[in-house]
Amino acid sequence: MAYNSKVVKKVLDDFENKYKSAAASAEKRKTELRANIPGFREIELKLAATYRELAAITVGSGAGFEAKFGDVKKTNAALLKKRKSLLESSGYKENYAEPVYECANCEDTGYIGEAMCACLKKALAEESVKYSGIGRSIKNQTFKNFDLNYYDKKKSTDKLIKESPYIHMKEVFEECKKFVENFGGENAKNLIFMGAPGLGKTHLSSAIGCEVIKKGFDVFYDSAQRILYSFEQERFSRSGVFDPDVIERYMTCDLLIIDDLGTEYPGSMSVSALYNLINMRLLDKKIMIISTNLTGNEMQAKYESRIISRVFGEFTVLNFIGEDIRLKN
Repeated sequence: MAYNSKVVKKVLDDFENKYKSAAASAEKRKTELRANIPGFREIELKLAATYRELAAITVGSGAGFEAKFGDVKKTNAALLKKRKSLLESSGYKENYAEPVYECANCEDTGYIGEAMCACLKKALAEESVKYSGIGRSIKNQTFKNFDLNYYDKKKSTDKLIKESPYIHMKEVFEECKKFVENFGGENAKNLIFMGAPGLGKTHLSSAIGCEVIKKGFDVFYDSAQRILYSFEQERFSRSGVFDPDVIERYMTCDLLIIDDLGTEYPGSMSVSALYNLINMRLLDKKIMIISTNLTGNEMQAKYESRIISRVFGEFTVLNFIGEDIRLKN
């Protein structure tokens, strides 16, 4: 389990810049106070000296330790009180020269002790969503706003489906939530979403992606067409023209979501690239979600048996049924 290294670097750099900016702004305000308030600079120098004394006493030991510490603490408290009075009499708030942090809990460091602060976790998750390929339009497709009421509660006319679309899709929905709960553990499994357009495949795959990102995993969401085109570019582009990082992410991200399988350009190279991608990720125990509008028979007609055996042998099939939700909106 790990956030993508580029995401981590970007976010930590942002936090460092926030911290430095807050410190620089505070120093600018201190410069203003030194110029406008007689005696302020002298108090600041004396306070700094008390802090150094306290640090030295804490490191040391011996007779009179507690008395020395207490004396310096009293001096420090008196100076703080004097500084407060000086600021207020000059029309400034007591904390005017203190850094103003976005997060008061960690003071924009991202950590409270050795533990990661909630603000850093949130920033990593938000940046990971941007870097995941989950676009602005679908990143708002969540488990919370997945509405089962779009599915008919009457029994399905499909002979292979014994219950209503509502009951069936409720089961699919629960399986998707279990997928997130189990992700990263021994019970994690690959999924393939099958069904006609407009039945919620993209909604649930993007919802899963966002939830897995929140757990701290690297997720990459892309269409089959773009993925296989990237492999084609890698093969035919000259050195320095193609960015190999994208291929590495397809191969190494914790969760790869392949959208719209079946829309890619047909050809022997595409078939080979698709097989190699799926097979290598299976060997490396890297989890995948595939969504497709194709039926099982259409997939068998389109792809070689080696791909079909990998997909239907190593993936749990979730069938999406009902009427096109987009036509109901």
